[in-house]
Amino acid sequence: MATEVCCSCHEPLLIDIEPDSDVEDSKAAAQVHSVPDDVELSCGCHYHWECFLDAYTITQCPNCARDISSLSSSGSQQVLVTLRNEGGVQEGYDILPAATEEAYLRAYPEERKGHAFLEFCREGDIDAIIHMIKDEGEDEDEEEQEQEQGGHSDVLRYRGTFEGIEGSGLHVAIRYQQQEVAWLLLALGSQLDWDKFPAVVLQAMQGLGLSKEDRNGEPDIRTLQDNDGRTPAALAKELGGVWADWLREGRFDP
Repeated sequence: MATEVCCSCHEPLLIDIEPDSDVEDSKAAAQVHSVPDDVELSCGCHYHWECFLDAYTITQCPNCARDISSLSSSGSQQVLVTLRNEGGVQEGYDILPAATEEAYLRAYPEERKGHAFLEFCREGDIDAIIHMIKDEGEDEDEEEQEQEQGGHSDVLRYRGTFEGIEGSGLHVAIRYQQQEVAWLLLALGSQLDWDKFPAVVLQAMQGLGLSKEDRNGEPDIRTLQDNDGRTPAALAKELGGVWADWLREGRFDP
């Protein structure tokens, strides 16, 4: 393993991890360390994660051109690799979805912002969501936008098509049971009556630097549909669980 190098850049299969930005410069150098960054294909070739995504061509190894694909038990195509990184060793990891997704985003870079927004909704990263929405608002103030829907509406109403982040941010929040994200999106992108918001939610908005004036509720994000034609309410009804009370209170009803 120690003798292996990336077939693309020919550098050791390691990546440097930088210290936290708030660490003093005098201590930072000592804390930089290297961790494995190795994607081993079924053909035996090795790549850094980013190098493989850069060089990836459908289902052939970019180095030796051998077929690296196989069929899953369900009959779908997969590209199984052995992944070595900071988290350890993961055998049988299907890298095809990530490679396909990255190839799409590189072909359509204008989609990357919306894609990142949906990832934040999936992860429950409230701070990142707010920063993105505020940045959009500033961009809208600084330059005229030719599109009819600009600013908040662009990102709040962006709809993804990749597995796990299909539909709008509200769909993603529902799918991954991110209730705080759902409240935030309803506050910013719906016409849900303010008296239906718990006091703690409104207080949290103030603490995050948001006000009711930041709302852009047209069109209401509760009317958006995912790839299967489901509204957020339909998806919540299908999943049940934590969303039962939300449905009973009519929070997803436009």
